[in-house]
Amino acid sequence: MNQKAFIICAVFALIISCKNYATSKDLKQNPEGKIKGFLDPTKDKITSIGPKVDEVAKKLKQEERELMQGDDPNGSGINPPPTLLENGNDNTLVPIAKSAEQSGDQKEEKSGKVEEKKEKQESKEEKVEEQNQEKKQKKEERNVKEEKQKQEEERQKQQEEARAKAEKEKREREEKQKQEEEKKVKGRIKTLTDKINEINRDIDGIKGQTSIGAEEVRDKITGPIYDDFTDSSSSIRTTWGDLEYEEDLELGRLLKELSEARDSLRTKLNVDNQPYIIDTRSTEPQLKDNVSVSEIKSDLDELKSKLEEVKEYLEDKDNFEEIKEYVAGSEDNYDEED
Repeated sequence: MNQKAFIICAVFALIISCKNYATSKDLKQNPEGKIKGFLDPTKDKITSIGPKVDEVAKKLKQEERELMQGDDPNGSGINPPPTLLENGNDNTLVPIAKSAEQSGDQKEEKSGKVEEKKEKQESKEEKVEEQNQEKKQKKEERNVKEEKQKQEEERQKQQEEARAKAEKEKREREEKQKQEEEKKVKGRIKTLTDKINEINRDIDGIKGQTSIGAEEVRDKITGPIYDDFTDSSSSIRTTWGDLEYEEDLELGRLLKELSEARDSLRTKLNVDNQPYIIDTRSTEPQLKDNVSVSEIKSDLDELKSKLEEVKEYLEDKDNFEEIKEYVAGSEDNYDEED
């Protein structure tokens, strides 16, 4: 197959050579004879090669007819003949060999360029795929980060709500406790002021009489003052922080003065106005049967005045917090009275 291709190329080279060497004069005188004499051996050789060379022979005949018709008389456009080299039985041309070599090189170069282009395209596609993967990874990382941030914000929100709820409940408890304490203090103050009002009414009732039994005065006046205000273990003077020993405080001073006024009246109720000194070795003096109101009137007035001072202190709103502390530290809280 390679031998056939080589012969075909040689034929075309010979045709071109014939064109270049033939002068216009030779062509005019005997073109047919010269061309036939030059081409006959070649045609015989080609015919012997096989059916595939027939087509080349036909092309040669066509060239022969074109030559017989004549070229440009001046020979213009006819190229100079290429250099021939002998190689065994075949005559070859350097330009044909070079042309074939260049054609192969061009094919290889083209193939190389196609391969290079393909590699560049694949590299570009790989780069695009890598960029897409990178974008996808960054997007996933961003989504994970946003989800973590969302969860953290939700956790903080829940903590904040729980903290706010706890603080609210604490404030409500404290407010409720404060209200209960205030209610208790106000109830205790009311109980004491009601007792004072009751004692003062009784004092006014006694002052309207000329004579009264000493026991009635004790039960209505000096006894309640002793029990609730001044001297018993359940009195506010004892239970409200030992005010008996805190005379520098306003309430302590008022209760001390109330206790002294009460002792003065209590002594006048005893036989021979004998004072009652409370200790383990003495007994309570005997009470008189009756006492003259005029005899105890000044003591009743003094006692009523001291009771009013204690009442004013208890009702003063500026003293509420101080009283609240007294009640909170009390050892014995009295039941509230309606």
